[in-house]
Amino acid sequence: QAGTIGELNTLQLELQQYKVLDPACGSGNFLYVAYQELKRIEQLLIEKIANRRRSSSDQLQISFVTPKQFYGMDINPFAVELARVTLMIARKVAIDRFNLTEASLPLDTLDSNIICADALFTDWQKADAIIGNPPFLGGNKVRLELGDKYIEKVFNKFADVKDKVDFCTYWFRLANDSLNQKGRAGLVGSNSIRQGLARKASLDYINENNGYIHEAITTQVWSGEAAVHVSIVNWCYEQPKAYYLDNQLVEKINSSLTSTVDVSQANIIKANSNYAFKGVQPTGKGFIITEEEVQKYIKDNNNNRTVLKQFLDAKDLARRPHGQPSRWIIDFNNMSLEDASEYKLPFEHIKLTVKLEREQNRREVTKLNWWKYGEKRPAMRTAIEPLACYFTIPRHSKWFIFLPAKKEWLPADSTTVVASDDFYILGILTSNIHRIWIKAQSSTLEDRTRYTHNTCFETFPFPQTPSQELVEKIRQTANELHEYRSQQMEKKQWGITKLYNQFFNEPSSQLYQLHQKLDKLVMEAYHFQADEDILEKLLTLNLELAEKEKRGETVIGPWSPYS
Repeated sequence: QAGTIGELNTLQLELQQYKVLDPACGSGNFLYVAYQELKRIEQLLIEKIANRRRSSSDQLQISFVTPKQFYGMDINPFAVELARVTLMIARKVAIDRFNLTEASLPLDTLDSNIICADALFTDWQKADAIIGNPPFLGGNKVRLELGDKYIEKVFNKFADVKDKVDFCTYWFRLANDSLNQKGRAGLVGSNSIRQGLARKASLDYINENNGYIHEAITTQVWSGEAAVHVSIVNWCYEQPKAYYLDNQLVEKINSSLTSTVDVSQANIIKANSNYAFKGVQPTGKGFIITEEEVQKYIKDNNNNRTVLKQFLDAKDLARRPHGQPSRWIIDFNNMSLEDASEYKLPFEHIKLTVKLEREQNRREVTKLNWWKYGEKRPAMRTAIEPLACYFTIPRHSKWFIFLPAKKEWLPADSTTVVASDDFYILGILTSNIHRIWIKAQSSTLEDRTRYTHNTCFETFPFPQTPSQELVEKIRQTANELHEYRSQQMEKKQWGITKLYNQFFNEPSSQLYQLHQKLDKLVMEAYHFQADEDILEKLLTLNLELAEKEKRGETVIGPWSPYS
């Protein structure tokens, strides 16, 4: 936009002071590209100045942009040395590419620019542009990969960040803190940064500290060796004139990397508490047994039936008719060592197959109580005990469709359980309205939706004033849908995923028609109109219900007001 020689000269001088930082630089690829781009901009300025002065640009070939303006850090000494060489190569390539008159020798000394250091515990160079792809490491793996001592040091520094966020999250926070006021940042992160706790620690942090996300890629397959999906996020402190999401012009970009209503501000509704749970986490492969072993143990002592249960996991829910479990598991629940040993063969099996593995466990209580699960989920067990059945869904799936499950089936950690046997609630959870909320609130693993009980369920506002007649119609329709699906799965020997892949988008199918009927009834229960923004209406309702609870007023949760 600069039009005068004075403006162009000022920009050229600013360019000389422009600093670029990659705080996880590796071998320097991002710095290489950044150097080439700043040299290209420099050439554009020189050409414009030459045109204004009506002189040859060859007379203006004074080098302003140098490798000394580029900074990086990495914990790998070899990568640091390589990055310094990479910038030297970048300089030589730019000289040849733009036919520059500057000498390629002597080489710049970059020992102070690109350093071997831990970015999480080193002061960052203040920069106009912060770029790069910080290390991806899932929240569940950081302690195992980095060690207890180091990760405790990280947690102490970032005390307001909850556990189990991807390691790259911390770079987003530090980048936002280190930017110049007119600077810009652009980082590649695992796509978990736009979800759940990681979003709160990174992109929410940016928004809450005067940052504007102005250009982003929601999710794409990472081109490197890691088998992950990534998000690309660019932000600045000055309000941008335009926003681009997935290469499309949009009105805004929220911290979920969507341009729709920002549901990250939704509250947990207390009335929804103690209804949705993760399944059990055994922490030991030896707990899983074959049906032949089950028969052997029962034959030895019929009392062993007490600790032998069918084990319901996500794969069975998705692939087998009715979600029927294909595996069995030994479950001593909360028994003492003495009580568990009364079930001789199952106990000996666990002692032989689990105890040695548990001795390597970092968690002392898990190591000590080797015959018990790592996570027994007592609250879940208590909640489903009085029910005729419970509703469950795979935590990662394409369709996120709830199925009724027998309460004798023990749900695995790969599932989310809702402690209800009311088909009215099943109808609400099966409706398009709930799916809209799931898509907005859920996280993803690669391209599969992740149903998290705290974000997808506990924030979900249930209808508050449906008529008794409407509640019964929803209940009956959900039951009709359940019977249809059960018959089809049994007849075809399909799982729920294959059934929905085949028929959900076929308008002439009974599956499609039953869902349409159910969706219409649920819309009536909420008093929503077809032309309204459903997500915005749900968020408004969520905020209203949370405010009611603060005032001590009654809120309808996951139950029928007429049950």
